[in-house]
Amino acid sequence: MGILSWIKKKSNKEEAKDLIDFESMYSFVNDLDIRGYRSKHLDTCKKIWHDHVPPNGQSDTVQGELLRRLEKLRDEAQRNGNINWDDNYESFCTYIKDTLLGSGLFEEESIKLESSIEAVRKYGRYARSYQDGEISDDDVNPMLFAYVDDDLYDYIADAVAIFYEANRDPIKRDIDELIYR
Repeated sequence: MGILSWIKKKSNKEEAKDLIDFESMYSFVNDLDIRGYRSKHLDTCKKIWHDHVPPNGQSDTVQGELLRRLEKLRDEAQRNGNINWDDNYESFCTYIKDTLLGSGLFEEESIKLESSIEAVRKYGRYARSYQDGEISDDDVNPMLFAYVDDDLYDYIADAVAIFYEANRDPIKRDIDELIYR
């Protein structure tokens, strides 16, 4: 169920408006001080995308795969409200977090970066819980399905760009046969 369907199920629009706490969905980005964040490394991300992400399928470089997986997460949240969240998306979060934090490049930003990635995962898990019937229509808060603003994803994308700048030579990786997204 999308947010519009949920609102239509409520007895009146005023009641539905009262149930949606729009500001609460921004509390974690406010706490992380990334609300409204704009990419500082957009040109680098464009270069990674152009040079390391194939038109279809996985990248054979770590740099390309980091950005590809992040953009898959962004797309699922923004286009589908995370309603297709599955083990592949879970693994994308783990891959991005482990690779970036394991690089040693983000010591000062590690908590902020990890919290950002885990926020993406938290929203996806909520949507999956709803899809799996663990959350009823009466109890669901559709504002928790997906974080759709770009600031969160741009912040993580900039970390991917910083990783790329520190690792200009392609880091080869094997294609993971379990990844179908």
